[in-house]
Amino acid sequence: MLKIFISAGEHSGDFLGAQLIRAIRYELDTQNHIDFQGVGGPLMEREGFKSIFNFSTLSVMGLKDIVINFFPILKILRQACDYNLAWKPDLIITIDVPEFNLRLASRIKKHWKDVKIIHYVLPSVWAWRQGRVQILKKNVDHILSILPFEKEFLKNFNIKCDFVGHPISSSAQPKTRDVISFKRNLNIKDSTKIVTLLPGSRIGELQRMLPIFLKSARLLANKFPDIVFICPTPKVVAKTFKEIVLKNNVKIEHISADSVSSDEFEKLKKSLYACSDLALVTSGTAVLELAKASVPMIVGYRTGFITEAIYRLFVKVSSANLVNLITKRNDIPEFLFHHCNHKNLYNEAKALLGKKKYAEAQIISSKQAIRELGYGSIDPSVRAAKSIKKFLKLY
Repeated sequence: MLKIFISAGEHSGDFLGAQLIRAIRYELDTQNHIDFQGVGGPLMEREGFKSIFNFSTLSVMGLKDIVINFFPILKILRQACDYNLAWKPDLIITIDVPEFNLRLASRIKKHWKDVKIIHYVLPSVWAWRQGRVQILKKNVDHILSILPFEKEFLKNFNIKCDFVGHPISSSAQPKTRDVISFKRNLNIKDSTKIVTLLPGSRIGELQRMLPIFLKSARLLANKFPDIVFICPTPKVVAKTFKEIVLKNNVKIEHISADSVSSDEFEKLKKSLYACSDLALVTSGTAVLELAKASVPMIVGYRTGFITEAIYRLFVKVSSANLVNLITKRNDIPEFLFHHCNHKNLYNEAKALLGKKKYAEAQIISSKQAIRELGYGSIDPSVRAAKSIKKFLKLY
């Protein structure tokens, strides 16, 4: 039996891992002769994955968050390394979460030099902390990239990489009846403006960004009486979300992953995007989800003082969102650090909700970015599985 250890963190990694497991089974194994174990979430477990460790601890962002969770993360790191050394998998696949996964790869390689490790989702070494390229080169045998410019970047360092496409490019859009049902269930009229709030999938992000978004929402509610604000949250932040909303006394429709199944949550989220007039979003994967749905958006990002200082010193890119980076235009407005305040977000939101042509320029850029994130007609997870199959045949 082929043994594959997968290490994924947070909701997006769980989603990628689940799709990858399904694709690997299709490409390599029709008789269920692959044993998948490691660090994963509920979506991966539904595909027959055995999660040895709880991955919620890995859902941290920013230096302060990592410091606070240092010892729990270190414990999982040691346990995951020891588990691999004892279990001896044929292949290790690490998905995203470079702060944890690159350390795990390094620790395992130190004790087991012949182990084969594939990393899925290149950390943003092209943007900052390029020293991590050498860590990748030393400890990872192959990279599965989801952004079109990354393979060319890694060529400069002689690192093996396949661009497999971004999963967002092949994600299905919701059915019209689902969107109609979504609005009906929330008693939303066709004339009502819908603003989606996406303050982040990590607790640290949510604590920093949600209060700013809520203050902006309060101003928008005064400007546009017929408006509704809706926020979908993963399970890990649902409790924190409710506490912050209660303190700020703003009416928000909440779609929580802790009250519905994973499939239903994704379905509701897509229906929400399909009928949204605007979104306030923390920089990250959600930007591409909104781009796929052609939702006008404003990107905001705020972090702790130390992380901000490091970002300003070392980041080498002109934008914090992927739509702007891929299209090489700045059509998606973004407000970073001290510029990310409720007044700036409100003023930009007011303009986007009031000027149709302004919003349309964004949608054109979003569609271009999604086209470039695709790679032929093959699903990215299938392309990733084919790359893994080819890699395994070489060894």
